[in-house]
Amino acid sequence: MNKVKAILAVVVLMGSLAVFEATSDKDCINVYVDYGILEKSTFQECIKSSETKAIDLLVNNNFTLQGTDKYGSAVLCRLNNLPKEEECKDMPPENAYWAILVKEDQILFEDYVWAQVGIDQLILSPGDSLALVFATDGSVNFPA
Repeated sequence: MNKVKAILAVVVLMGSLAVFEATSDKDCINVYVDYGILEKSTFQECIKSSETKAIDLLVNNNFTLQGTDKYGSAVLCRLNNLPKEEECKDMPPENAYWAILVKEDQILFEDYVWAQVGIDQLILSPGDSLALVFATDGSVNFPA
């Protein structure tokens, strides 16, 4: 019986440590950028912020964003001047575009999911994660 209690105590303790590690960046929003086939490498940054719109978070932290003529800043056509050849008049082509993915801190063990609103309306809270992934040929590399 004591052996069972000891094992249970270790499991509870380990579970508490895992939750603490997973929630240690509560005061920032994680931004993950995967440029895919474009000229830059992938990176991740923890940006300290209160609740904010994704577009404001990015612009206020030196990201360069360009929307489209038709849909404005709701659609992300170009990030940090990439892709260079995109015209940004209408929707980006279906085989080469910026995917906007989110992972909310309040949903335990949730993977990244597609944003349900445009980047100009997406609200992020501390602990959330935002991924901007350049998708090509229908392939989106979701972050782990």
